[in-house]
Amino acid sequence: MNQIVKAPLSHDALVVGADSYDLQHLKGFSVSMPGKGIKSGSDLSFVVAFSSHVYSERSKHGETHHLLDHHGIRRTFDLDRYVMSKNLPRKIRDEICSDALTFISRSYGGDHNLIILDEDNGKTWTIVFCFYPIEIKGTIEGVRMEILSLHPKEIHQNKVKRKNISYFARKCLFDEARTPS
Repeated sequence: MNQIVKAPLSHDALVVGADSYDLQHLKGFSVSMPGKGIKSGSDLSFVVAFSSHVYSERSKHGETHHLLDHHGIRRTFDLDRYVMSKNLPRKIRDEICSDALTFISRSYGGDHNLIILDEDNGKTWTIVFCFYPIEIKGTIEGVRMEILSLHPKEIHQNKVKRKNISYFARKCLFDEARTPS
């Protein structure tokens, strides 16, 4: 069985050449959605964690890399992603609190992930994420929302079926498994 390697809850500053990039804005955080928990009237708890993919891209063969991601894959710093990531925690918190609509999309690696789209300066940004159940002492206590990637990408949305974030988070709790699977 494959070991699940999760995104870190904090990121150290990244030095690229003579420049240092602070990543404290990507510190993990918790937020709750009132009344959406499994038990009637209970809250749905989220812990949000950000992958290094929100400020880097996969290094091309022979290209200088600036970091290894949480899977040990070489990554190259991406200034556009970094700038966009500055507002990402606020955006994710707002999306959770408003129970925003999201949809499933297949990644290049064949995994299913969830997508939120964001517009910034005329560019469409794709925020890619999934949920894992949080188990404490044998009891599922909430979901871990892993922000897997952030990149500019136009997605044709005319045939996508959307559901609220709470639908997928609750599915994760009931199935006790990564969502989407």
